[in-house]
Amino acid sequence: MTHADALRAAAPVYKDELLNEMLKRRITVADGEHLHAAVRWNNEDHLLEQALLVLRAHCDSLEREHHHANRRAEHDPYVNDPECTRTTARCARVAVRLRQLLVQELAWAREDVTEAEHLQQKLRSVHGAKRVERYRRHPHSTPELDAVAALLRDQAESAARAGVLLAKDRDQLHALAFEEEQAQVFLASPASTSLSQIRAMSPHQFERLISDLVARDGLDVNQRHGGPHDGGIDVIATTPGGDKLAVQCKHTTKDAPVGIAAIRELNGIAGPVHHADIAILITNSTFSKPAAKFAQQQHITLLSWSVLVRWATWGESLLDILELEENAGLAA
Repeated sequence: MTHADALRAAAPVYKDELLNEMLKRRITVADGEHLHAAVRWNNEDHLLEQALLVLRAHCDSLEREHHHANRRAEHDPYVNDPECTRTTARCARVAVRLRQLLVQELAWAREDVTEAEHLQQKLRSVHGAKRVERYRRHPHSTPELDAVAALLRDQAESAARAGVLLAKDRDQLHALAFEEEQAQVFLASPASTSLSQIRAMSPHQFERLISDLVARDGLDVNQRHGGPHDGGIDVIATTPGGDKLAVQCKHTTKDAPVGIAAIRELNGIAGPVHHADIAILITNSTFSKPAAKFAQQQHITLLSWSVLVRWATWGESLLDILELEENAGLAA
């Protein structure tokens, strides 16, 4: 039995006799080359469809991871919520970084899916004798399949990169979870001082709290509070590295921010009078924008209530705060 006889025997029977006659004529003229082209075209279309499934699945996976990272990035109540630890903000920053990297991977993945869909349409646009002509021109390969194979290689590399990003993200979250657990333990201890307790203090009690916190973090405290002969500085201490800190405390029961006058006063005495390497002004309130700008110009560190919560309530070390926070003062 010839290929044509086998095709005629297996051919479908349509209700329309005209269609049956047209199909018989097509089968009658079919030779080995036509049959080869039909089988090859059919299998290549199947392979391209499978490749599209892989590319779409990868794109969907990146979409989901990007969505999760986006939700985490948007959940950052730390700045305005004294109940949140520093790890809350860091979790959001980790998510922002992951989201930025996934955006690029997702853009590439979408482009690859669009290109593969175009290749599929191009392959399916070839019918009848055109298939034979096509495979005569390309006896050993098909341009669309070669192109989609390159897309699959890109997909594999993208999946590997995304895997590294997600693994790093998980490691960072595990580390932050451990830090959060430590912060919760400190919160439950007598060493933790809440923002409401701080606001209820007198200025003198506030100064003593600051000096105690400085000592807690391993600094050598030379002056624990202000007084008539304090030279305008409330707390003086030395870091393990030998830097001298001059700390001015501004306690208030009002919501008004600390203004630029206090910053100018500290700037005039911290270095010239006390020869301090680091000048710090700390408050249980905030700082005005002019104060924050002037402090930045003069390299004065401002610690507002939100940083105070990290330090006093959650137990973060002052040395870590000074190292990690380039602009600790929050303008009102």
